[in-house]
Amino acid sequence: MHSRPHPLVLAGVVPALAVAVGVAAVPAASAAPAVNRGGPMVSAVVVVRPGVSLPLRVPGGRVVHVFHRVGSELVRAPMSALLALRGDARVAGVSPDRAGRVAGHAYGHDNSGSDHADSVYASDGLGPDAGDRDTGRGVNVALLDTGVSDTAALSRSSGRITDGVDVSRLASGGAARTSGQFTDGYGHGTFLASLIAGGRVSGSDGNALGVAPAARIVVVKVADAQGATTLSQVLAGMDWVAAHARAIQVVNIALAVDRPTKPAYGADPLTAAVEHVRAAGVLVVAAVGNTPGQVGDPGMDPQSLTVGAADMTSRRTQIASFSGSGVVAGVAKPDVVASGVHLLGLVPAESTVARENPSGWQSNGLFRGSGTSEATAVTSGVAAAWLSDHADASPSQAKAALRSAADSVGSGIQAGAGLIRLTNRRGHDLGESDFDGQAWQAHAWENGDWASWLASSWSGSAWSASSWSASTWSASSWSASSWSASSWSASSWSASSWSASSWSASSWSASSWSAFGWGDDA
Repeated sequence: MHSRPHPLVLAGVVPALAVAVGVAAVPAASAAPAVNRGGPMVSAVVVVRPGVSLPLRVPGGRVVHVFHRVGSELVRAPMSALLALRGDARVAGVSPDRAGRVAGHAYGHDNSGSDHADSVYASDGLGPDAGDRDTGRGVNVALLDTGVSDTAALSRSSGRITDGVDVSRLASGGAARTSGQFTDGYGHGTFLASLIAGGRVSGSDGNALGVAPAARIVVVKVADAQGATTLSQVLAGMDWVAAHARAIQVVNIALAVDRPTKPAYGADPLTAAVEHVRAAGVLVVAAVGNTPGQVGDPGMDPQSLTVGAADMTSRRTQIASFSGSGVVAGVAKPDVVASGVHLLGLVPAESTVARENPSGWQSNGLFRGSGTSEATAVTSGVAAAWLSDHADASPSQAKAALRSAADSVGSGIQAGAGLIRLTNRRGHDLGESDFDGQAWQAHAWENGDWASWLASSWSGSAWSASSWSASTWSASSWSASSWSASSWSASSWSASSWSASSWSASSWSASSWSAFGWGDDA
């Protein structure tokens, strides 16, 4: 819980120290010898149980990076050594360090499901305060994405962009950076930033591009100029957010992978990281994904505020045809939907997205895009607006309030609680009374009832040889546009091996984890 929005102070971080950049490089003396005792060396993420100290040595391998605040590490080891971890009581699970790309669903003249050519602004239909110059003041929104470049709608000179960390080169052996400007060669991050906090620009007819123009975007760059990222880089970004939770109220994660298995959902490195970030006091806003009938990762985590896309380009609001949905541990996802079709924002003219999608540019000089990524950015803006007026609220309270104020959109699970709003159906501003009611009761499992979630968590069968086929290590598992097929076998997520206490809120408190990693929490 945040007593008040905490100023983001990063000037004192010393980039040269591994402890300051959080992705702790492990000294050679602390790692086991990199002896190949069982086949080729592979990169994998090891997740430990709460209370287990890191780094955790892997026989015959070496620890490359440690993510203390989210309870995981990146290792290079033979397959045989990784399979041997199935008998280690300290280990919750292991995942290949999958590689892929991040991308929006479509730009310009897309097949988003709308039959209309109209475009909309992120703040359209949200209420009278959406897009107001003071909306979101005092709230910091971390954007895990491709970086953010200055535009006319949102620039560093305004003081509303802070460069947090760049881990986009981590998988290729580069170091994390905590100084400099983490600009966006791809375009996705800049576009989403404009939807969250972009101001008025020429050609917008006096409309703000973003929902909360007074909020501050904290740049957490996890992907490069080609949109490429890895599991370990996303975890490194989430680790940094958890370490700076006193200064961050919302984290926007518009990255997702296809669910690990069909038909079951379960725990994995990303959902485990969500638990840590949420327990640190940060509201996690995640995309449901662009595959109908499925929920992406980490949007499938029970504690994420998971967002689907609505089409508001016609008189009758409807769910976008590409928006994912599903039932996770007995709970329908997404939690809410937001405008995600033909939204207007800005991207760098020289970015990959702009060059590859010239039809995205509109006659007014703005750029148009569609996807659950865009809907997630709109929701992060709404969350920032609400938290600006409720500085003492916890992430659970914020999530419940936003759900309870949503407007009904049909009766299917695709809509969740409904269309996100800054005012509720009774027309008054979202307030303390909205902490109560059916939306809060429906999510009582957030307070510790994890039985249904645990039923599909990691188990011993996750370590079978068939779980580690060559296809497991292929790329393209991280594409937000293609949502490629799962690389996990169905047997990977059978009966639970995690006790209920492993997932309780107290297990993931800051005190459970060493301060070593990112340095000063401020």
